[in-house]
Amino acid sequence: MIRTLLIPIAALMMAAAPMHAQDRAAGRERAPEDAATRAKRRTEHMRNTLQLTEDQVARVQAVNLKFAEAMEAAREQDKAQRDAKRQEMRAAYDADLKAVLTPEQYERLLEQRRKQTEKREARPAHERPEHPE
Repeated sequence: MIRTLLIPIAALMMAAAPMHAQDRAAGRERAPEDAATRAKRRTEHMRNTLQLTEDQVARVQAVNLKFAEAMEAAREQDKAQRDAKRQEMRAAYDADLKAVLTPEQYERLLEQRRKQTEKREARPAHERPEHPE
């Protein structure tokens, strides 16, 4: 009797474990926050964990906002530098290919790229692969 109950219970437990792991992984994904939201969330966390006074909360909020805005600006600057480097590398790559390919082959390559870009842009945003910034 116990054995007949034990087998279904064990199977149920094994089936539930992956579902629980999926729920936790899905919960970790957050939408990107702006600097003000990030600073407010950080300040609230510090208020609760450090028992800040109201004066400290206001001052910590200002410090957190200043830091969050500086980090966001640095991230954007890094993105601009990455984009510039990527364009530079693409230009060098294209120049090397152009030296190897015939003019007709190079034109076909450019046409393939245009079609691929159109195809990618035609897809709905939720189906496009995300590229971490």
